[in-house]
Amino acid sequence: MKIKNAKMQSILKISFIVLIIAFIAGYFLYIKANRIPPLNIPMPGNEIPDIDYKVTAKFDNLPVEAMVYKFKKPKNIDTEIKSLAKIFGLKGEVEYQPIWRAYSIKEKIDEKYYREIEYEIDTGRWHYVDRKELNNDDPQNLPSDEEAKKIALDFLKKNGIYDKRFIYCAVTDDSSGDKITNDYKVHHKSVYFYPVVEGKPVYGVSRIIVVVGDNGKIVEVYKWYKEFEEYNKVKIVPAEKAFEKVKNREASNNINPMAKSATIKEVVLAYWEDAGTIEEQPYLQPVWVFAGEAVTEDGKVEKFDAVVPAIE
Repeated sequence: MKIKNAKMQSILKISFIVLIIAFIAGYFLYIKANRIPPLNIPMPGNEIPDIDYKVTAKFDNLPVEAMVYKFKKPKNIDTEIKSLAKIFGLKGEVEYQPIWRAYSIKEKIDEKYYREIEYEIDTGRWHYVDRKELNNDDPQNLPSDEEAKKIALDFLKKNGIYDKRFIYCAVTDDSSGDKITNDYKVHHKSVYFYPVVEGKPVYGVSRIIVVVGDNGKIVEVYKWYKEFEEYNKVKIVPAEKAFEKVKNREASNNINPMAKSATIKEVVLAYWEDAGTIEEQPYLQPVWVFAGEAVTEDGKVEKFDAVVPAIE
């Protein structure tokens, strides 16, 4: 009888150990692999002022859940790089840069590498530049802002680079000098496109930039975002709870450090694309954005927004 009890105890111990091992294996193989990691949203370089926020924004009828999207790793990289080289008329050999984990094609003109495409294999982001045109300090026929916008949009659509999620935002002047000293000069125009997901804006690094130079030439293009697909709908932190982080100076807040008062005028659910690789941050996650206006010590009124992750 004692022998049977001993055998039974041994079997139970072995079964318990097997269950523990199975649980640990399941955790690392499934639960941990599919866990949504916390967002690392950069904090501002300036100190956030300790002020009481007035709130005029409505906190009712806000979402209680949101879709999380999973970033997709690039496929057919060799084909895509060659396709991009064809778009830009770039000739040269494909080279691998192990330090940057990127492929590049460089074209030599007059013994100098002026034109180049660089493609990140971990994100699918890429960058094209024509340094000879970029360094043109004396453009003779720069397009207007509206012309630059049309040139950029036509180029993206014609070459299959445009994604309808990306909405035109603004044109900025890339310039030198100063209007006060009468040596201000615009060298080219940068056209910015920012994305939305299901009508919600995407904060972080996600964007397309087309730089238009003299005579409307495409000088530089940034495809600075990762592709994604639907992953899972999850419950999110209530906006009221997220706002506590704003009040406690724990949010990524670009408010002027000299602000003496501030009013939150709008609360929206948005998304945040991290600058890292897909391995570092596999998901496009929702965030709460608290937008408002601040009054500085010298009486200036400035807009600001504070961003808080919507998933705990």
